[in-house]
Amino acid sequence: MYCSVGVFRSVAASVIFAGISLTASAAFSADMPVKAAKSGCVQAVDGVNGKVAAWGGSYANKSIYGTTGSLSVPVACEWGAQFDATAASFDSRFLGSGGGHYFWRDPSKALVGAYGRYTYWDQVGGVKVAHIGPEAELYLGRVTLKGVAGVEFGNKPSGTINGLTTTYDNKTRFFDQMDVAYYLTDNLEAYIGHRYLGGKHALALGGEYGIQMGKTMTSLFVEGRAGEGSFHGVWGGVRFYFGQKDKTLIRRHREDDPTDWGAGIDGAGNTGTSTPAPAVRIVDPT
Repeated sequence: MYCSVGVFRSVAASVIFAGISLTASAAFSADMPVKAAKSGCVQAVDGVNGKVAAWGGSYANKSIYGTTGSLSVPVACEWGAQFDATAASFDSRFLGSGGGHYFWRDPSKALVGAYGRYTYWDQVGGVKVAHIGPEAELYLGRVTLKGVAGVEFGNKPSGTINGLTTTYDNKTRFFDQMDVAYYLTDNLEAYIGHRYLGGKHALALGGEYGIQMGKTMTSLFVEGRAGEGSFHGVWGGVRFYFGQKDKTLIRRHREDDPTDWGAGIDGAGNTGTSTPAPAVRIVDPT
């Protein structure tokens, strides 16, 4: 059932407020090797830092490749913010995405915050999808439980492609992305997760291997999805981290930048429906 714009904006604002309010009662405990916090506070973000990546692969039986970047900044000791951006080609058409996180975090315990992303795909006049909701991470030694869930909404473009009328019905509905990650070493992460995007479920499997290079780090990463219909694919690439200190992958994930969920691919979860275009009837005026 569709919501009016006014009602939806109220719901979206409530979701963000709820996500931020959860930080007031965040009190988890876990053990992991992290540096001591600076005097007087627990840092959510260890100074200004960022990451950029180049990647490619296949998604929904279509080629996809692009670049992503994130910038994380401390706000006030236990509070931080991150900004994400993606520029990619999906099925030989431009895909762009921008997102943000605002969060409370104790690097030895947990993260709780609010997340939002907007994605545009230049298909049939423009597919537009947004995701908004609370996100959280829980650190349990070498295990990280992390996820984001909330409201997905967008437009309903339609157009003719190769003789087929294709429609993307981006309804207002629930979405989630959840992972259970395990660090086999301080620089090697493997994870299994669940994705519910575009009204379809998928299993996610992936990993990342980091190579320490002082204040910067180079990593190789991959993710695959197997789900309903054409909701499947695999992609991978190389990522570069830029931070304040020489540190391991597990510490960069927990002290620097939170997860960039889907890097824009989450906005292409709705693969559309196609039907034969009506035949054009030419009438002879004579």
